[in-house]
Amino acid sequence: PARLVPWIRQRTRWFKGYLQTWAVHMRTPGRLWRELGPGGFVVFQLVIGGAVLAALVHGVFAGVLAGQLASGLLWSDKASAFDQVFAGLYLTALTSGYLLSALLNFIGLSRRRLRRSSAYLVLLPLYWLLLSVAAWRAVFQLIWSPYRWEKTEHGLARTSRQPFATDLPNPP
Repeated sequence: PARLVPWIRQRTRWFKGYLQTWAVHMRTPGRLWRELGPGGFVVFQLVIGGAVLAALVHGVFAGVLAGQLASGLLWSDKASAFDQVFAGLYLTALTSGYLLSALLNFIGLSRRRLRRSSAYLVLLPLYWLLLSVAAWRAVFQLIWSPYRWEKTEHGLARTSRQPFATDLPNPP
């Protein structure tokens, strides 16, 4: 979606689907373990559960870190070792997440021959905050209105109809 509200609704729907998928399969984790094997079970947890968890904790980490930085707590004599260690962990997690996201997005833009759009990658912290909003909306929707699904319009972005660039020659 090319507009913010439909984008948030779409991501909320995706996260809600991830949450439902995870919850359904984790009703019987032993069965899932047997069916997928140890490696598949771990991958399922990382891909399905991890996507939602990363978005949920991002807002919390960013909020706590921003609060600590704004209050000046980390530079005062009142800062405990606990405060400083967790601020360092929050900063490391956020920074490494942003850098990895930027790298993956840059690769994707390069493959679609849209590298000129890579300047927008500086907005990744905002993007992740919006993902966090969508993930928290999904949690609340799953609890209070599990059968409601927000639909979104598609095909409105200029690049939605651009073909993927490939290294393969065009067929005759």
